[in-house]
Amino acid sequence: MISSLAALGPLNSLTGIITEDTPPHPVTAYGTSKLLAEQNLKAFSSLNYTVLRPTGVYGPRDRDIFIFFKQLVKGIEPYIGNMQQKFSFIYVTDVAKAAVKALNAGNKRCYNLSDGNFYDRYELGNNIKEILNIRTVKFHLPVNFVKLIATIAEKYSSLSNKASVLNVEKLNELMAVNWYCDIENAKADLGFYPGYNLKAGVTETLNWYKLNKWL
Repeated sequence: MISSLAALGPLNSLTGIITEDTPPHPVTAYGTSKLLAEQNLKAFSSLNYTVLRPTGVYGPRDRDIFIFFKQLVKGIEPYIGNMQQKFSFIYVTDVAKAAVKALNAGNKRCYNLSDGNFYDRYELGNNIKEILNIRTVKFHLPVNFVKLIATIAEKYSSLSNKASVLNVEKLNELMAVNWYCDIENAKADLGFYPGYNLKAGVTETLNWYKLNKWL
């Protein structure tokens, strides 16, 4: 089962690390739905399963993080608030490799997945700028202002029947303090060793976006 790190939710401290045993406290309906799916799966005692919880997935064809890529190419680098954060990422190819490895595991366990590193809030943008050799105007938007925009966008989307890219729940994830997770169990049990750090994954992603004229 492909779950999500959102099922556990983020930590409120920069000093901790999310493990498979971290008490879950999802901060979005999406995370709650993934947690409930895990719990329902575990209720079938005779069923063999392996649950994978990837952190923020990016790569070719992704349209969520792509929004940030587009802003930087336009010379705009916005951030919400001005706090310290730890993010984690995983390149889509590594998620696929982990899924293949998990097919034969069947050991009734959950595994957190990331590239094994943590990154501050600026490292994704810094990698994009370095690879594309571009400069941007970096600025920090007030949290309350962004919440107002998210509320308006959410109400508009409910009227237009189109999903809003930014909504109040999404802010809970974007403003979370710490998404750094431990992947030692996945290494030990599944033989999962990520092939991409953030720079390598972003490089391939940007090449695909340019080749397919997304950028």
